[in-house]
Amino acid sequence: MKNLVTTFFVFCIIYAGTNLAQNVELLGSLNPYPGSAYAAIWGYAANGREYALMGAEGGLSIIDVTDPSTPVEVEFIPGPFAPPYEWREIKTHLNYAYVVSEGGGSGSGMQIIDLSSLPSSASLVATYSNTFTTAHNIYIADGFAYIVGTGGGGGMHILDLSNPTSPVQTAYYSASGYIHDVYVWNDTAYISSADMYDLADLSNKSNPQLISQSAALPGIYAHSGWLTEDKRYFIACEEFNVRDLTVWDLQDRTTWDLEVPSWQMAGTSPIHNIHILGNYAHISYYKEGYIVMDISVPTDPKFVGQYDTYPSTGGGTYNGAWGVYPYLPSGNVIVSDMSTGLYVCKFTPPVTEVNNEIVNPAEFRLEQNYPNPFNPSTKIIYQIADQGFVSLKIYDVLGNEVAILVNENKPAGSYEVKFNATELPSGVYLAKLNSANNVQTIKMSLVK
Repeated sequence: MKNLVTTFFVFCIIYAGTNLAQNVELLGSLNPYPGSAYAAIWGYAANGREYALMGAEGGLSIIDVTDPSTPVEVEFIPGPFAPPYEWREIKTHLNYAYVVSEGGGSGSGMQIIDLSSLPSSASLVATYSNTFTTAHNIYIADGFAYIVGTGGGGGMHILDLSNPTSPVQTAYYSASGYIHDVYVWNDTAYISSADMYDLADLSNKSNPQLISQSAALPGIYAHSGWLTEDKRYFIACEEFNVRDLTVWDLQDRTTWDLEVPSWQMAGTSPIHNIHILGNYAHISYYKEGYIVMDISVPTDPKFVGQYDTYPSTGGGTYNGAWGVYPYLPSGNVIVSDMSTGLYVCKFTPPVTEVNNEIVNPAEFRLEQNYPNPFNPSTKIIYQIADQGFVSLKIYDVLGNEVAILVNENKPAGSYEVKFNATELPSGVYLAKLNSANNVQTIKMSLVK
């Protein structure tokens, strides 16, 4: 393991004024319940329409954001509530939303909401409470739900969603103690467990096993994190303002190598959650709002965008942006602010930034797919300079492999392949081309 760097690198952003906007345009906003509190946010797209699923005081607010200038709440699903602190986390699977809360009382457990009748309606079809009634967070990948921070121990419940409305628990994992958040990719859980970060092997869903643990840094609060799209680096959020971001190299899963001990905003604003799309990290800050970082070089993150959803910070620390969701097919970004509700934004990368890693583009190139957006098929053209093994794979934004278009030896030349997404839901997908030491990725939007 590399020696931990004892001198923290602190990068500061200094600014003035209110409602700061840099490379981020506000397209629209909605505060459906003024004076109430809001929590997490997730997105959903179907039949050419886009929705924000936003945790609200006492339930889930489902908002149509297809026209971002005029968001409209189309449904409110009541849920458990624990005043005065609101908490609600949401993820989707197929045409269902799964909602967990730390609220008790009637309706406790994981709510399962049918979204298939949107925009006309949505309905609560089941509540799972067989093995837990309260939870801090949820992640869904490859047909399994991972529920963490549950009452009575705080570990991770693994639920099989083969029957989406009747989940079946396959295991309860407790080796990491209390788990605050989790990210799952390729049968590996990347666990934020308050004191440190852990990796767990999920290849056997009935018997998950601890793989490795990070060092316990001074003042650390392992809050949440997300993998870069090459799945090598884990960028973590620390929340309590001792440090904001840490960057861990996980090329060897048995060793957590700390590459960036600290990246921190100026002032006293705690970071909250992070989501990564392409070369950018989309981050929510309680005081600074929606922040975008360029992570094209993960060990050297750079501030490139901001929209402050809550410029008034005199009322306490935990009032501003709770969550960010950057994966809608339109490319719009939805943000939930704890005090003022929903914001729909558009991030435009600086003109000096490069969206894709291009290695010798005159000889190795992955063209942007056409058409884009597409429904249900699109063409992808690529070029390789030398004979060798080539792979062209499609991933969803959570890193799940959804299609293999090319996986064989190819002579040098230009090629065109067709990607048919008839069986896939609307959303943003990534096409990744590998040949020898060359890698290039493009974003594609499927809009049905």
